[in-house]
Amino acid sequence: MPIFTNKKIILILGCLTIFFPGAFVFGFPGVMAQEWQTLFHVNKAQIGRLMFFILAGTGFSMILAGKLQEKIAGHFIIFTGSLGCGLAMFFVGLATAIEHVYIWAFIEGFFSGFVYIPCLTIFQKIFPDHRGLATGVFNLTFGGAAAVMSPLFTYLLVSKGYVFTSNFSGIISIFLGSSLALFVRIPLREEREKDQGKQQLASLSVKEILRMHSFWFLWCVWALSGAAGISLIILSSSFGMHLGYGITQYVYILTCFNIFNGLGRLVCGRLSDHYSKQNILMIIFLMASGAYFLMPWFSHLYIISFLACFIGIAFGGLFTVSAPLVTEVFGLENFGIVFGLVFTAYGFFAGFLGPWLSGIILDISGSNFTIVFSLFAVFYLISALLILKVKKVKT
Repeated sequence: MPIFTNKKIILILGCLTIFFPGAFVFGFPGVMAQEWQTLFHVNKAQIGRLMFFILAGTGFSMILAGKLQEKIAGHFIIFTGSLGCGLAMFFVGLATAIEHVYIWAFIEGFFSGFVYIPCLTIFQKIFPDHRGLATGVFNLTFGGAAAVMSPLFTYLLVSKGYVFTSNFSGIISIFLGSSLALFVRIPLREEREKDQGKQQLASLSVKEILRMHSFWFLWCVWALSGAAGISLIILSSSFGMHLGYGITQYVYILTCFNIFNGLGRLVCGRLSDHYSKQNILMIIFLMASGAYFLMPWFSHLYIISFLACFIGIAFGGLFTVSAPLVTEVFGLENFGIVFGLVFTAYGFFAGFLGPWLSGIILDISGSNFTIVFSLFAVFYLISALLILKVKKVKT
């Protein structure tokens, strides 16, 4: 059908396909946390482990999805991922122990990677002049789906119960997400012309890329800046309570972070189409570093919330600008698997370097947030220096 060969329509369909995995990964656990605590008689620390399993599942699938693209058409992988995310919701609805929820978290993270990587690869190919903007819109949908669906999850939980909410979410995901997944594909006309648009670095093998210093500089940037960014989601509540604010007050810190996390994806993505991607990331990392250095020295809620905006921009910008940067530096030939390998820094290490390490430091130091925030400021400062070393090899 001609309508499904329009690149803008394909982008919209890709956003609709990633919408429900994003809602399940970022929104569902937050809404259900208290329900799971009550059902399975667990504490907040056990609930907090969910993010580790989600990231671990995503880390594994990013590499696998990138590799599978070499043999299987991307839209089939997207369909599999979308269907897996929907079916996993039926599984979590039958959970009788927190371990079952951990399994669900890993599965949900795993199959979301099957949607994320192929969609990104397709958009990098069909939007050669607007890769940053397309990536920004796609990432905004992935991260912002929780803001749209969380109120609905809450309403269904209160009015219909936990099992109904899980099953209904699975049904609507399969119906509205998986049914569109097969249309997220490169138009046949552009498929025939793809050889004409190959970049010079497209001939580099994955082994050759892994021997490049630029790859490991970018990998370290994801580990350090990813750890510093994701940690504020966890620390915003504990820091707010440490300063004596209630939940209705310290929620502003997280709200500002999330709003500018979304705006940062769009703005940085658009800017990356016209300006140096390395310089954009360096600037936002320096701003986030300064925000973390200043944050423990203030106690006024509005000032802290204002500083959280810069960390949100850096976190969102990392996701959006990195995809076109990988294409620019390493080429399109192996984009999926290379980006998946870069993402392992976030999936496997950011959780330990960020929320896990900060928790240990706070326990040992008696909730000394100055140490923790200064550490994350250094993480962003190092990232700002390393990102400038990620350069395209001249051939």
